[in-house]
Amino acid sequence: MAFVIKTGKFNMRLIFLILFIGVFQLASAQDYALTDDMPFKPGERLQMKASIGFVKAAEATFSVSDIIYTINDRPTWKIDINAKTSGIFDFFSPVRDNWGTYYDTEKLIPQRFYRYIREGRFRKNEILYFHHEKDSVTVNKLHKETKVLERTEEYAIPHNVQDMVTGYYYLRSIDFNKLKVGEIITIMTFFDEKEQPFRVKFTGREVIKTKFGKVKSVVLVPIIEKDSLFEEDNTLKVWLSDDLNKVPLKFQAKIYVGYLRVELKKAENLKHPMAIVE
Repeated sequence: MAFVIKTGKFNMRLIFLILFIGVFQLASAQDYALTDDMPFKPGERLQMKASIGFVKAAEATFSVSDIIYTINDRPTWKIDINAKTSGIFDFFSPVRDNWGTYYDTEKLIPQRFYRYIREGRFRKNEILYFHHEKDSVTVNKLHKETKVLERTEEYAIPHNVQDMVTGYYYLRSIDFNKLKVGEIITIMTFFDEKEQPFRVKFTGREVIKTKFGKVKSVVLVPIIEKDSLFEEDNTLKVWLSDDLNKVPLKFQAKIYVGYLRVELKKAENLKHPMAIVE
């Protein structure tokens, strides 16, 4: 999930950065206590809208398929994130991105990952086939227009590594009642042909106003150093619902052109009641 703003162009990576900003420290995602019940179910659909100031910039939809797919002889959820620019941003530099994964329903690891990227004139299409029993991944690079296979690459990966989509859904499964305020969560992912650890700090709980009413939330701050995009160190902030769903309620980032805000506008087929304060 991510919108990056550089020279007026968006891509999917900023939402992912907000959730999993990386520093190079290896840790195992499976070290965390998980909730007894899954935070989502087939058919869940979340719609997010992004704005810069008062200007609508983009929207993204997170969808879990209605059926279970068999990949590598394993039961999986098919999860898609589709993002596109809006308004004036769509006129100057249109984006149509699709990031998807087949997420093992029992082992909570990806069995296959794909992304089809259209950002202005830029194109990138690829499919990743995970071989967790061999700790390896096969990356199929596809033609930027026809999506015909052009070349195949092989990489070693950490055991039970996540991809950039399953890393977020794994985060939702963590039992935050077992974490201490100030604790740092590290999830190892494989992305752009390399291992990428992403770290977020659990900073506490808040009740925030949303279109659904006042909702209890857990607050996360991704760990990132100041760069050309972000004006301050650790300027990103994430609010997830403080219930069994752990849906993203809001993201906020101070960037060089102002504040980027991403808010949950629609939630369908949630598995659990949202933590709304009456």
